[in-house]
This record gives sequence, C-alpha cells and structure tokens, in this order.
Amino acid sequence: MNSLTANFAEFRAVTFQDGLNIVVADRAKESTKTDSRNGLGKTTVIALIDFCLGANMSARLEQMKGNEWYFTLSFTTRAGITLSVSRGPDSPGEVHIEGDVVTAGIVLREGANLDETTTIGSRQWTNWLGQECFVREGMPAAPPSFRSLVRHFARYRTDSLIDPFRTLANQRAEAVQAENAYLLNLDWRFAKEWSELKERKARVALADDPDNTIDARIAALEPQLVRLKRRADSLTEDIRTFSVLPEYRKIESRVQEATSRIKSLANQNFTDRQQLALYESQVRDEFTTSNISVQRLFAEAGMVLGDAIIRSLDEAAEFQRQVAANRASYLEDEARRIRERIAQREAEQAENAARQEQDMRLLRSGGALDDFAALQKRLAESQVQVAQVEEQIRTLRELGDRKSKLKSLELDLVTRTKLDLQERFELRSGVIARFGEIMESLYGEPADLRVSPGRGGIQFKVVLPKTGSGGVHLMAIFAYDVALAEDLAARGRGPGFLLHDSAIFADVDERQTAKAIEVASASASEFGYQHLLTMNSDNVPWEEFSVRSVFSDSVVLTLHDGDPSGSVLGTRLSPSDESE
Repeated sequence: MNSLTANFAEFRAVTFQDGLNIVVADRAKESTKTDSRNGLGKTTVIALIDFCLGANMSARLEQMKGNEWYFTLSFTTRAGITLSVSRGPDSPGEVHIEGDVVTAGIVLREGANLDETTTIGSRQWTNWLGQECFVREGMPAAPPSFRSLVRHFARYRTDSLIDPFRTLANQRAEAVQAENAYLLNLDWRFAKEWSELKERKARVALADDPDNTIDARIAALEPQLVRLKRRADSLTEDIRTFSVLPEYRKIESRVQEATSRIKSLANQNFTDRQQLALYESQVRDEFTTSNISVQRLFAEAGMVLGDAIIRSLDEAAEFQRQVAANRASYLEDEARRIRERIAQREAEQAENAARQEQDMRLLRSGGALDDFAALQKRLAESQVQVAQVEEQIRTLRELGDRKSKLKSLELDLVTRTKLDLQERFELRSGVIARFGEIMESLYGEPADLRVSPGRGGIQFKVVLPKTGSGGVHLMAIFAYDVALAEDLAARGRGPGFLLHDSAIFADVDERQTAKAIEVASASASEFGYQHLLTMNSDNVPWEEFSVRSVFSDSVVLTLHDGDPSGSVLGTRLSPSDESE
C-alpha cells in the first residue's frame, strides 16, 4: 500500500511506509474531559482500506452516504505496477481504477484506454484481487474467495477477534475449515466434502432411531410380513376353491343382463323424449302460422285491396292452411308413435326391475355371493398390508445401505484427510513453529497450534500458556496472523499487509503489548510486508519498549480529539458495531 486519500481536503490522508505503520489517536491539550478519542477514525482507516478492496458497506460507511465521498487506495502490485483504486459509499458497486490495468491483467487490451480511469464492478475487482493475492500455482481448483481470505488479514470488526480461526461471529464450519486449510497450505477442498457428508448423515439420522436401530426394526417387521403373506396365500386358496352352485351362476347372469337392459332402455327413452319435445314445438309453430290473416295484416297497415286481389290472397291462404294442417297431422302421428315406444320401454323396464329384484332377493337369501365378496375384500386388505410392510422393510434396508455407504465414505474421507495432513506437514510446520515462537516470546511459555483430523474434518486448535493474562487469546490471534503473513510473504502470495485494530491489545498487559509491537516491526521488515496497527496514545507502553523508536518511527498518522479537524474525515462519526 502506498497511500489512502479522499476527494475532500479535510480528509487526513495517510502515506504508508514499508514495515510497521501505526495510526495513533492522541488527546489534545485543549480537549476537555467530555471529549473522546472514540470516533476519531482509527478503525475507519482500516475500514476504508478494506472498503477499497471490495468489502461490503458497513454501518460506519453508511453514515457517509449522501456526501459524495470517494476514497482512493494506491498500491503497487507484485509485478511492480502502481494502481489507484477509488470507491464511494454512494455507489459501492462501481470501482474506479487508474493505472496500467491491461498489464496488471484486470481488463483485456481490446478497448482499453490507459489515459482514462477504468470502471469495473466490485465482483470483477475482488476476483482479480483473489488471483493477485491468493492463487497457488499448480493447484487444481480455485481458492476460497478473496473477501473470505482477506478478513484474516484485516481484523478490525469485533467479531473478527473471537479466535484465531474465525473472522465472523456465525461463520459456517465449512468456511472456517476451508479458509484455514488453504492458508496453512492444505487441500481446502476437503472442507466441502466434509460439509456434504455431514448433511447426508443428518438426513439419515432423521430417519434413524438410536434407541431402535435399523436392523432391529427390520427384524421386528419380518415376522409380521411372514404372517401377512401366509394369511394372503390362505385367502387366495379359499377364493380359488370357492364354489357357487350353477343356479346361482345363472341368477347372477340374469341380474347382470337385467341391469344392462334397464340402462339401455333408459338411454333410448332419453333420446325419444328429446325428439318428442322437438315435434311438439313444431306442431305449435304450424298452428300459429296457419291462423295468420293476410287481408287483416294489410288492413292494419291502412291499405285497401281490390276484390280480385282479396280472392287470390284467400286462395293462397287456404292452400297454406292445408299444408300446415297436413304438416301438423304428420308431426302428431310421429309424436304418438314416440309416446307408444316410450310407454313400451317403460313397461319393459318395470318388468326387468321386478325380475332383477326377485333374483337379488334369492341371491341374498342364499349368501353365496356375500361370502365370496367378503373373501375378496379380506384378500385385498391383506395384500395391501403385505405391500405396506414390504415397503417399510425396503425403505429401512435402503436407509441401512445409505448409512453403511456413508460410513464407508467417511472412512475414506478420514483416510484421505489424514494422508493430506501427513504429506503437507512440512508446508505448515513453519507457521506452527512461528506461532509457538511468538507466543513464547510474549509469555515465556510455549503455545501450540494444532491441526488434526476430527469427526467433522480438519480441526484447528491453539493451546495457550496457563500464565497468560486476560488478553492471551487476543495475542494468540495476533501470533497466528503474523505467522500466516510471514509464510505467505515468503511464498510470494498474500495481500502484502496485515491490519490490526487497537482492540487486538484490549486487556493485554503492557509488557506483552510492547513485545507484540516489536515482533510486528521486526516481522514486517524481515518478510517485506506492511503491518498497520491503531492505538490510543495513553495505551502506548513507552517504558516497556527495548527501543522507543520502534513505535515513534512507525507512526504514519496522528489523530486528536481537540476539534473535528483532528479526525480522519474532519468530522466525527457515530459509534458503530465496529470498535474504535
């Protein structure tokens, strides 16, 4: 990182140096007891660096919306290309870059104009940052996302200081495992396999009862299935040998024939009744037409006709009446025949219904059909029960097979995880050793960084000195971060910086705080990365430093609480969930 600037003059620009960088919040002589160094912007400096590197909007940045702020982070890539990236809270989806974006590999050469600012989306920006900082050559899969990994090197949120391996309060176990495995040079892809295996085991566990195993449930169902099958076989044999006397067969056949005939007659009557209704309607129309007087119609219209015309019209009307009468007579004859057919069928229906009722009474009194029907019903019920029990057994066996397969998969995954841990031991041994060295230099006692296979995948754990102060867990985070930063820098990877807010020293003894700052200075200088710390001036352990200049020479920005101009923005921010 070269510098952090903004588009407003009141912003307290920061120029970074190699090695250790410190932002101090000081108490001005003219400040009063009611003034506070909270809100000066120590943490804001780190938050703005992170924001320029693609972090989501936070409560701190939300307060800046509407004022057209733009913040610019200048840095030099590993290839020696200087880029300036700008981003504003009012349009966080846009990232503006100045510099040789083509040579840096951010955009393609086609259409690029190096004399203008290049604007890209935040996703494209973080994808490039991931390639620049964390990709390992020769690995078959992409690493975890840049944003998930860089949180391990920018600890300024409260929930990032819970333990060395988590950077979020409710971080998924898969993410914790994948990120730390990658940073420790392990195969991080196992984390996804362990997560999927866990989900599959959980689904099986929902259907499994630890107090009543799958095998025990199958064993309990098998005798029940045998009994039901024997019962069904017995009923099948009873039905096969069931004999109905011939006369009952004939009666049953007559009942079926009568039912069919009654339905057929009803259908025919329905058709004839529709035809009858049509004929009757036509007869009424013919009667109405035949009674119309043409002469009366003309008279009503006010027209007087001659005698010759009246005679012609009367003859025509008489002819029409004769035709209508003949048509009506024909229709009435057809209607009468239809009524006769309907009456005949109704009589036949009544006869068939009477014979059917008589035959049914005879069958019911004999009981043969009732017995036969009862046997068939019992057989059907028994067959359903057999199918249900068979389905339960099949489901349980499939569940047992899945459970056995999951055990086999788990054993295979454990074996592969252990093998990966063994084969890559040397790749993580430097981080393990360095973590122990830093903790021993702070507390005079060894501390362990342990990586081991567990029931849910790779387990990460630290064993800390028993004589440590209340802030020993914070120093464990500090030591782990420094060890990772050194390892990545030595391998030519990583973001090239480590950012720690002043909260990393909360509850830490002054001696350990001073020693940690000295460790940070020496490490950053030796391994060629930048380490940014923030502190309040009254928490600086001046008397505990071996050389006081280790702190004073590292201060790149001093803020004060005398007036708003002493804050990084030139104005105070309200407290947020991110510690100041």
